[in-house]
Amino acid sequence: MKQRNRVTFFNILSTCLLYGISIFTAPLFSRLLGTGGYGNLANYNVWVSVLAIAATLQTQGTLVNARVEYPEEEQIKYQSSVMSLSFLVFLVVCLVVALFLDPISKELHFSRFFIALVLFQAIGTYGVNFMNTKLTYELKAGRNMVLSVFTALSTLALSLIFVLALPREINYYGRIIAIAAVYGILGLSLCGYIFFKGRTFFCAKYWRFCIPLAIPYVFYNLADLLLGHSDVVMLRQLSGDTISGIYSMAFQFGTILFTIFGALNNTWVPFYFEDTKHGRQDAVMNQSRNFLEVYTVLSAGFILLGTEVYHLFARQDFWGSTRLIPLFIASHYLNFLCTFPINYEYYHKKVKMVAFATISSSLINIGLNYLFISRIGMPGAALATLVSHSIQFAMHYVYTRFILGKGSYPFGISLWGPYCACFVGVMVLVYLTPKAWLVRWGLGACIGLWELLRIRKRKVLI
Repeated sequence: MKQRNRVTFFNILSTCLLYGISIFTAPLFSRLLGTGGYGNLANYNVWVSVLAIAATLQTQGTLVNARVEYPEEEQIKYQSSVMSLSFLVFLVVCLVVALFLDPISKELHFSRFFIALVLFQAIGTYGVNFMNTKLTYELKAGRNMVLSVFTALSTLALSLIFVLALPREINYYGRIIAIAAVYGILGLSLCGYIFFKGRTFFCAKYWRFCIPLAIPYVFYNLADLLLGHSDVVMLRQLSGDTISGIYSMAFQFGTILFTIFGALNNTWVPFYFEDTKHGRQDAVMNQSRNFLEVYTVLSAGFILLGTEVYHLFARQDFWGSTRLIPLFIASHYLNFLCTFPINYEYYHKKVKMVAFATISSSLINIGLNYLFISRIGMPGAALATLVSHSIQFAMHYVYTRFILGKGSYPFGISLWGPYCACFVGVMVLVYLTPKAWLVRWGLGACIGLWELLRIRKRKVLI
């Protein structure tokens, strides 16, 4: 119990530091960069994320499966070997980009220098994410926190120096260069450390195990990225940098909650795999109920308090996206519900279904974005994402409940249904009482206090 509480604490702290500092400094950078600059930064970040996934094979996603498959003494060898596989793929992608550099530059409206930054940051991001994943599944949460603190503070400090040094009309370049420098240098250094420790650059056994899991994982992550960010890219194309920047600010605000989900999920998943492997079903169900309860309360509280906090978070130029926040939180909540069937599929190595469901919902999202944005603008983009996440969750649930799991799937509607109903009730209340802030804040305080008492009673967060 003490170990789980310690891991939970450090995982939450490290994840919140790594992603939270960039989120909570968004108001500062939105003021420094303006709506247009912030839109350009958001667009750049999307392409970095695409390359970090597509150009590296996302081999870190197989580390949790490797911990089930191989003994402890083989773990670092496996990690070194699959990382060399990622670098091989990355070199091939770099060659393709070099061959088609001019048309790519023209299409993305990026200079050659910025395309080089995208590649440099992408491979660095892979290295940082690989180490984060490695430390998470090895339950070395303290070291993960140190890495997260260093990454977040270095990025923040360098960004402020560069942004303030550049003219306002191009100061968003400073933010981009700072992030690329920190992630690129740090990520490559971490990769060098793993290569030095593992000293296994090619192992047919490891590659045969990794590739069938990693390829669907790439498609899943790319599709998931499209599902979450195609709205930003399409808004920029259809409505311009300013609208894209206003929308991105509200989306960024909503990711505060998604960051917390990532921290909680990083705690829940390793213990879920370990407890399932050893047949500890009661432990799996207890932690799952706690996870559902905590995240539902956090989501409901975020929606109840969101309007007023967002107006403190962002300057008035960005307030036009305030009413979209509940839609973003609802999308994140559906993504949270997906973690139960998706991790069930991952444990049983049914990664093709994970990719299929996410790709399908992403394609639906692109179509809905085009349809809705052209008619109702920003609300259409948020609504398209919500509908697409609903379809994604439905596909995963039907597959795991009635095909893969049949009668043995443990996360049925009787488990998550009541929590989902409470969340929907709060969301309806928020839209019906937009100006009754006292009612919303009072309810938020009550459910927050109730959950704190529940956590104190059970002596564990999840």
